[in-house]
Amino acid sequence: MDGYYELLGVSPEASTKDVKSAFRRQAKKIHPDTAGSGRAEEGMRSREAAMRRLLEAYRVLSDPEKRRAYDRSLRKKAAELGGFDYRVFLKGRSDDPESQAKLIVYDLLHGLEDEALEVYERSKSFADFRLERYLERGEAMDAEFCLAEEYEKRERWLKAYALYKRLIVMELERPWFRYFFDVVALRFRTLLLQKMPKYLDEEDYVDRLEEAAGLGLARRDTAQFFRKKAEVHLRRGEVAEAVASLCRATELEPKLAGLAALKKRLPGSVTKLVNRNQDETPET
Repeated sequence: MDGYYELLGVSPEASTKDVKSAFRRQAKKIHPDTAGSGRAEEGMRSREAAMRRLLEAYRVLSDPEKRRAYDRSLRKKAAELGGFDYRVFLKGRSDDPESQAKLIVYDLLHGLEDEALEVYERSKSFADFRLERYLERGEAMDAEFCLAEEYEKRERWLKAYALYKRLIVMELERPWFRYFFDVVALRFRTLLLQKMPKYLDEEDYVDRLEEAAGLGLARRDTAQFFRKKAEVHLRRGEVAEAVASLCRATELEPKLAGLAALKKRLPGSVTKLVNRNQDETPET
């Protein structure tokens, strides 16, 4: 039976827009309503079944999360075609960083997340161990995203943050995630704005926000980092620093939720300064 990509006639690198166009094109060919009144009943049932299969393919490939899970299942099947115990072979080569990188991917594909994290941690003993040194770039990025997710589930926030940050830098340099990058950015933003504040001291947290604001993400994301930074500065009584961050956030997204409430907490004369900065910000 054909896989979802084959059914839609698109490559695994196709964008969501390409998937949607392909679905419409294929649906016109096989939709039961286009068969005509003289079509045999058996033929109609066959077209209805094909249409259901096509719809399922579209539902999966048009949803970033479902598509990623499907892609992982394809890689898992490919890894299982070897005919020998590949994992035992890789584990036996514990002194070879390339084999350990492949073992991490294998374990992630087979639901052995704890083992994958253990191998990843242990492999840090190799000089400059990075998955992209031993795997194809895209495969390495996929694996590191899964590792970041696993760190996040275990509330190991700084390790998750470091991996998400590196993936963002790599993606902005040369896209790989493409349709899935919005999910990566969302995970990073949620981690930084909602989860990490409870577990980091404020000085360290401010440094992370400043770092995140310099990554080059979308204007709204960057504005949210500056807004949060202003909030922390205000709580610490650092008015000048709070004003600087509020001005940066205002320049990027003048109508960002939460900015007005923060400005009300500033001394009156300072509030006027920030509002004047907003009035002078050109429309984008």
